[in-house]
Amino acid sequence: MLLLAPVRTHFYAIRPSTRLPYLMNNSDLIEALRLNYIEYFRLFHNQHGIQVHVDREAAWIVANGPPGNHILRTNFPSEDAEQRIDSLLAAISRQTGGIRWLLFPQDRPVDLRDRLKNRGLIAGRGDLWMFRQLRHLPENSPPSLLRICPVQDLPGLRAWWTASAHGFGTSQRAAQRWYDAFRRHGFGHRAQVTNYIGQIDQEVVTTATLILAGGIAGIYDLSTPPRFRGNGFASALAIQLLHHSRNHGNSHVGLQTGDAEQFYQKLGFETGFQEEEYFWAAGDTDL
Repeated sequence: MLLLAPVRTHFYAIRPSTRLPYLMNNSDLIEALRLNYIEYFRLFHNQHGIQVHVDREAAWIVANGPPGNHILRTNFPSEDAEQRIDSLLAAISRQTGGIRWLLFPQDRPVDLRDRLKNRGLIAGRGDLWMFRQLRHLPENSPPSLLRICPVQDLPGLRAWWTASAHGFGTSQRAAQRWYDAFRRHGFGHRAQVTNYIGQIDQEVVTTATLILAGGIAGIYDLSTPPRFRGNGFASALAIQLLHHSRNHGNSHVGLQTGDAEQFYQKLGFETGFQEEEYFWAAGDTDL
């Protein structure tokens, strides 16, 4: 068992999006959305026992519940990668019994996949990452009775929280961590993270979150409560978010999805990446 210095936990404020040109290649898009994804998880730091760590070498979250345990970035020098991997797993093992380690094209060392397999981590495939250029967009014309607006206060956030939980088929108790994270982040035109609701007659019928960070716009948690599905409300909200992202100087938008690829393809998204993940559980390796 290696006894190495623990990894320090850091939390940084959301950084504004650094706008990138329309000629981003697929690797650029994946890396930009990964940075955006890390900003999403940073929202949960130090709430409900959740710890988020981000530095130049590694980024991870340990929540021991929603929104999950994930290693999101690895950038280890090849000459001491073995020690760094063991150190990271040792630090993780002090906080949780399991985590998924995501691999991305820009992770290092280049043979990280083999090093993880040699430690007994189990390989799997996760969500699809989809992207859309924002130069040419469909017309922003939502159904006549649908009013889409950003959440600007706590009553609006409570409405978002309730409808989002229904849309994902979970309880408000299970979604409490999202409410608390967004409440702490705050509201206003300077916020890089904005929740949106679509309403008909004061009832919320669709919800989503938009993050402008990392050089890309990221759409998260788009949902519609079951009894309102099939009316085009989520599509209308997504299209409005595309226009909002372009109006704020972004050239691309990205998202992750496990089961809605065809829905997003109809909105002009293309699949650019599928998560490659490795699962570690306590007892799988000797640390």
